[in-house]
Amino acid sequence: MTLAALRRWNCASRTSRARDKLIQRLCDLVAWPENRIPTFERQLAADILVGLMRTASVEHRIRCANGLMRVHDAPKPLLRYLARDEIAVAGPLLENGVGFDDSDLIAVVRAGVAPHWLAIARRRGVTEAVTDTLIATGDPAAIDAVLRNTFAKLSTYGVDMVVSRSRQAPHLAAPLVARPEVRPTQALVLFWWSPFEARVSILRRFAVDRNVLITELGDIFRLAAAEGWSDADTRKAMQVIERRQRNRAAAKQSPFGSLEGALASAEHGLDRGLIHEIAHLAGVKPTTASQIFSDPGGEAIGVFAKAVGLKRPLLIALWRALKRPLGDPDSTDNPMGRTIYVFDTLATAKAQTVLRYWNWSFTADAEAIDRVGFDENDLDISLARRNAALLLGRRG
Repeated sequence: MTLAALRRWNCASRTSRARDKLIQRLCDLVAWPENRIPTFERQLAADILVGLMRTASVEHRIRCANGLMRVHDAPKPLLRYLARDEIAVAGPLLENGVGFDDSDLIAVVRAGVAPHWLAIARRRGVTEAVTDTLIATGDPAAIDAVLRNTFAKLSTYGVDMVVSRSRQAPHLAAPLVARPEVRPTQALVLFWWSPFEARVSILRRFAVDRNVLITELGDIFRLAAAEGWSDADTRKAMQVIERRQRNRAAAKQSPFGSLEGALASAEHGLDRGLIHEIAHLAGVKPTTASQIFSDPGGEAIGVFAKAVGLKRPLLIALWRALKRPLGDPDSTDNPMGRTIYVFDTLATAKAQTVLRYWNWSFTADAEAIDRVGFDENDLDISLARRNAALLLGRRG
């Protein structure tokens, strides 16, 4: 090495050591408590650091990020710069840093990648605005972390997004059902693509009787009956609440005489016409009955059978008529056993509430949905039509 080259090397080495010391000292200064350094000086030090960080080592950037975690008035340019760094630097800061506001975190989500989303999802006290943005990424790991974070808050729209996305990611159903923000309407849509354990949780938590509504609206039933049930909206609403499940008028006109008679005939095979007849006798629309009878898991069939007052042997007969796989009825390791478990453990009144909701929610005018389309962000679409569109997979 020539003398000139040696001098240049020594100069660069001294500069590097000076740079290291400068970065270390500035990292310490920006992390000082609020009462030790004026806000303006902290910001000035941070502005200098942002320029130096572009060539700083990972160790220096981690040191700076760790120092900023406990600073409430952390300078925003430096905070956001480090928050978008590689996850070894940004992770602990995003998960535990106290200096972020919602706009900071949302900006990082929109500009970041999956590991950064996961760190933010684990933050204590993350707000609805941030969880909405995390859920909108569609990343299953980030969504799962949000759902399992008991200190995170979910908006109604956020829960709706998770319900929709859980159709392609069924493992999200279990942590979603446990969330306090979930409403019965959302849970009973989620039911259709949830695994068995989540379905049982949904029924235990959201299947309720209707005693209060029946008692308090008794005079409305009498008034509507006196008017001949002439108002269609009133009739549909009251059908969700009333005590009686089966359609007595349909039984008088049916060639089978009763629901049991129609099910006995089903032993020879179920065609579309017979399914329609069973639906009318059970007090539901054919669309609802078809959805229930085609349920892959089968637990919806157990809900139906309990709601309409069938005995266990008739449930098994219906199961056979539907050509569903047989199994041990006393074990939940098979679809038949899981269906019978739901039938045995669910009270009739609660099963009726679930069946009434399904019938109300999933019998929206299919032609109208196809014509208007479905947009997850459309807050004006009616709840029944929105859920029908979600179930049937229609999109605008």
